Amino acid sequence: MAEFIFEVIACFLAAYGLMMLIHDLLVSIKNHNKGYRNSQVKLVLIVKNQGETIEGVLRNVLPRDFIRKLMPGGKLMVLDMGSNDDTMDILRRLEKDYECLEVLGKSEKDALFKSFDEPKDNDTILEHAKRRNV
Repeated sequence: MAEFIFEVIACFLAAYGLMMLIHDLLVSIKNHNKGYRNSQVKLVLIVKNQGETIEGVLRNVLPRDFIRKLMPGGKLMVLDMGSNDDTMDILRRLEKDYECLEVLGKSEKDALFKSFDEPKDNDTILEHAKRRNV
């Protein structure tokens, strides 16, 4: 009798788990399709003279799915504030390895913050900065 009750409970929990998995999957798909098109949220990492640490930090953070879900438009922007070491070279190399990484120089700082005043759909900050400098 105890074995039968255990089997019924196990089947009930398995069915409940399957229903929750399907529900969460459908909610995830629905939310993913909404995207961040007009989002005024940006994830920006501001660095200066971090040549010794920046590659390790980014290589540990970028491959993880949860951080990509947090990044609007799937991009993490790294703003270098005029490093005197090899930080910018490392960032440019990493930018080629990770499509979700966008590297900005100190000269693009104003364009980054100005983009909050004049948002453009589907534009990256670099495209916005190039338009302003032309």
